[in-house]
Amino acid sequence: MPKLLICITGSIAAIKLPLLIHKLAKKDVACKVVISRDGLNFITPMAISTMGVNVYLDDNIDMNSYDQVMQHINLGKWADYILVCPASANSIAKLSSGYADNLLTATILASNAHKIIVPAMNKLMWKNSLTQENVSRLQHHGFTFWGPASGLQACGDNDIGRMIEVEEILEKIDNLISKEQNHQFAISNLSALFGRRVVITAGGTKEMIDPVRYISNHSSGKMAYALAQEAISLGAKVSLISASDLPPPAKSAIITVSNGADMLKAALDLAKNTDIFIGAAAVCDYTVAKYSPQKIKKSDEINLNLITIPDILKTIRTKYPDLFIVGFAAETNNLIQYARAKLINKQLNMIVANDVSNNKVFGQDTNQVTIINKDFTEFVSSKASKDIIAKFILQNISKEYFKK
Repeated sequence: MPKLLICITGSIAAIKLPLLIHKLAKKDVACKVVISRDGLNFITPMAISTMGVNVYLDDNIDMNSYDQVMQHINLGKWADYILVCPASANSIAKLSSGYADNLLTATILASNAHKIIVPAMNKLMWKNSLTQENVSRLQHHGFTFWGPASGLQACGDNDIGRMIEVEEILEKIDNLISKEQNHQFAISNLSALFGRRVVITAGGTKEMIDPVRYISNHSSGKMAYALAQEAISLGAKVSLISASDLPPPAKSAIITVSNGADMLKAALDLAKNTDIFIGAAAVCDYTVAKYSPQKIKKSDEINLNLITIPDILKTIRTKYPDLFIVGFAAETNNLIQYARAKLINKQLNMIVANDVSNNKVFGQDTNQVTIINKDFTEFVSSKASKDIIAKFILQNISKEYFKK
């Protein structure tokens, strides 16, 4: 359950806090409240404690009690989130300078929790350059600001400085907690890779015509190498079967191959002792029926008899029906349609589809992918560096592998 510490400072907007806490009580959020001495001018502890929420005050600290003397430490460690609401100009100034002269400021200084400031003050106080400098300083140190809003203020002014409405605060709390829970879920899923054996194929294979010429494609192997590096950073034991000329990632076991037959042999050897197989290589579909050991002399016309080579992922699936296999689909048109067909035909757990038309992926440092799982659920990335795309792909692989 998320733990939220609400810090109430000296602003008349504090009168709205019982409503906020009442509504939070209906959610799956644990709350505690600290009220500053100035905050007590606008709200009473009784108004909050009657809702079953613990309230902490400077004046309640028993200096003979170790637990109470250490209250700022205990509260700071307890909280996942600290909401300074309402935050007066004075409290913002104190926090920006690192003051710890009361329980509220000392608790915030002693906590690694996610800290959110909800300002509430007169328009002139908010617009004052000193306040804006304090806000900038806190933002630089990782504090998040919600508001202020524009509207009628207690003093009669009508401008920016008003605390955002309770419903908006609730919505922002929901969004924040949901986002961070999803992030933590992703991290926990990524830990599924720790110690796992991962095999990744990389690069474009070459099918020799004669000692000089070959058939290949434009794949550089950059995407597969980014996947290998990221998987290693997550604690996986990575074997890289590579037809690429790129320098291998540190701590990877690399098997260098040239053609599809060699890649298939290496893949079959490694797949028997692996947990996850990622077929990121662009494997040539065809090879010449007869290799010429001598350079074919130039003539006006040459006919090559091409034959298909065995499909690596289909062969792996047939031999290892329980292995978790991820394929790649590099297409120039009908991306999702063709990717789904490959997912079904090769009996993959997932497929990563990328549009390689107009030279926008092969050899480039960026990519944009659509991941499709066995349920045909699609996960679409933004265009980003291949390092970022590797994180996105492995996050989704981990989720699916975790469910397996």
